[in-house]
Amino acid sequence: MSGIRLLADRLRLRLLVGVVSAALFVLGFYETAMLQPGREKGLLPTDPPTPYIHYFPNIEPHRRALVVHGLDSNKEFMQIFCSALADDGLEVYAVDLPGHGDSTAAFNGVLARSTLEQAVSYLNPDIAVGHSMGAALLIDLAHDVKFRTLILMSPVPTQVNGLEFEHTLVTTEGWDIPAVNTFAPQLEGVDLRKFEWGMHSSALVYPSQIREIVNWLEGDSDRLRTVARLVWLGVMFASAIALAIVVFPRRLPASDAAAAFSPTEVFVSFVIAGGISLIVQRFVVVLRWIRLYATDYMMSFLFVAGLVLLTSLALRKESIASRSKAADISGAFAKAVGAAAYVIVVLGLLTGSHLIHMTLSDGRWWRFIVIAAASFPLFLFDEIAVRRAGNGWRNVAMGVATRALLVAWIATGILIFNRESAFLLLLLGLILLFWIGLWFFTALVRRNVQNPAAAALFAALVQGWMFAAWFVTI
Repeated sequence: MSGIRLLADRLRLRLLVGVVSAALFVLGFYETAMLQPGREKGLLPTDPPTPYIHYFPNIEPHRRALVVHGLDSNKEFMQIFCSALADDGLEVYAVDLPGHGDSTAAFNGVLARSTLEQAVSYLNPDIAVGHSMGAALLIDLAHDVKFRTLILMSPVPTQVNGLEFEHTLVTTEGWDIPAVNTFAPQLEGVDLRKFEWGMHSSALVYPSQIREIVNWLEGDSDRLRTVARLVWLGVMFASAIALAIVVFPRRLPASDAAAAFSPTEVFVSFVIAGGISLIVQRFVVVLRWIRLYATDYMMSFLFVAGLVLLTSLALRKESIASRSKAADISGAFAKAVGAAAYVIVVLGLLTGSHLIHMTLSDGRWWRFIVIAAASFPLFLFDEIAVRRAGNGWRNVAMGVATRALLVAWIATGILIFNRESAFLLLLLGLILLFWIGLWFFTALVRRNVQNPAAAALFAALVQGWMFAAWFVTI
């Protein structure tokens, strides 16, 4: 009876946590929506058309601002900053450059400048704000266009050619890209502000930095609601993760055909697979045809490495399928797809979309399928071998170590053989964090479905969606 009572208590606790988590998520969603300024999406009549988000304040707007994102970013990434400008009474247009976000055009620098010049001519903004590459494009345009006010956040180096700046704010970060911190002090006639405790994109989300920029514009920083927005977004993320843990509880272990692997075997396998993939990419980037700026190299690397790792399993004569019954297998795959849908919809579209582009426009759907398929071999090896290499913290350490080893191999290949993909080096830190997070989420799914192939499908679908939505098409 005590066992039954304990089980009932656990079920009640799970139900309580689930209800509270769901309620907090709904509350966070409501509060976040209430904190948003009025806005609408549309297309500027440029060639090619420029997707935008138009923010309009609750009071009569006194100035118009154009906000331009950086390379491998998007208009959604500027939302926290744009909402703060709208809080202060500005009418704001945040645009997608070609190849980014909702734009269906391919990216190149010349086209980006031309499209942005058309957008400036159409909107005639009082204030132009650019981040990273967006700031560099505005500097380039300033040779031909007279901007009343410029805000250049972490501008990447570009030709200045004696350009005279008027009413221009330039911000950099203590842990910014070294080239940015070298270039910014060379700009003459600007108000240069260096924020010591930030990285390349901190000015877009740090409340204190946003407040200082609004004050420089002679606005009223007391109107800003940036902190409240970030707090409620944090509530949404935390409650969504808690709800996922409740929905996918751990089940008792099931038998698995694959024998346990030692950490040494796993690590050596990754070293060999990474080395072979590096050599292959030296001669042919097999997924170059998916045309994602720099990212096609990374996906090619992961695809080849995954195939090599699965080949090592075949040589060991290990079974890739589990011994679950057919009905269990179909149920496991259905749960894995459902879990992927939960992450994509709840954590992605409903929550993450407040911080970054999460939808798939034309040209991105087929890339989602290709990236998911290319990711599957590596994730399948993870679930068969890496997940069984040690227990507890040792397995966690192995998961993190293999992600870090992949990043090291990719960086090595870029620096030695494939320097045209050098931009990817700036993103590898964030990609490593994404992979580590995905490793833990996949562990939740694996412990519930008890099927390595189903868990690998979950990871592949999530990565496929995220990468297809985030990265630049060319």
